[in-house]
Amino acid sequence: MNTRPLLVFVHGMWGFDRLGLGRLAIEYFRGVRACLADLPVDCHFPRLQAGSTVSARAHRLAACLDTLGSRSCCLVAHSRGGLDARYMASRLDSARCIKQVITLGTPHHGTPLADWALRHGRALLRPLAEELSSAACRQFNEAIRDREDVVYTSYAGCRPQAEMPLWYRPWSRLIARAAGDNDGQVPVSSACWGTDCHVVRADHLELIGWQLGRANPAIERPFDHLRLYRRIAEQILDSVDDS
Repeated sequence: MNTRPLLVFVHGMWGFDRLGLGRLAIEYFRGVRACLADLPVDCHFPRLQAGSTVSARAHRLAACLDTLGSRSCCLVAHSRGGLDARYMASRLDSARCIKQVITLGTPHHGTPLADWALRHGRALLRPLAEELSSAACRQFNEAIRDREDVVYTSYAGCRPQAEMPLWYRPWSRLIARAAGDNDGQVPVSSACWGTDCHVVRADHLELIGWQLGRANPAIERPFDHLRLYRRIAEQILDSVDDS
């Protein structure tokens, strides 16, 4: 029987697991697989439907976990993938395999970007925004209840607007006016969920190891995402040893 902790990494709405072959392949969670290879954990990176609904993606996630057997696992999810993970844990885990849900940059309470898209009637953006508006996320949180036997923790990214990549700055300003500190996509207040919320100096894509801005050690760019994921894995191992 395999007793190694199982970590399942859930990508965001337009994400992927791995694209390409060999050295040319790119990973959504950049470099995380290799970074954790020496630890006694099993890592799985399922591919969910890009642009689909939370419900549909959560069902795909549940189907992926079924192929891994009835093993205790921890879901580590970025961006909207955190909503998929919470839905799956709440509604689709009858075997009670999920022990932890850890989210990074997830809009648990929505994002002002979605509210803006809905208000201004941008047809292209409306399908993306409908499930991420403040109103939609309030309904989601009322319907998708946290389980008492699951530990929920979160990480929120935050950078001052002057540190944001140029492409992010208009969005960061829009979010800041409505909800304060943010990662360029999601407010800190929305990304916080569960018993502990950790705020890190990173923008939304830095949380998974991708850069839109120039490297600058003075502002800790790039954010050391591999150190964060390794710490998460080590904490999971410690919790298993203590149980």
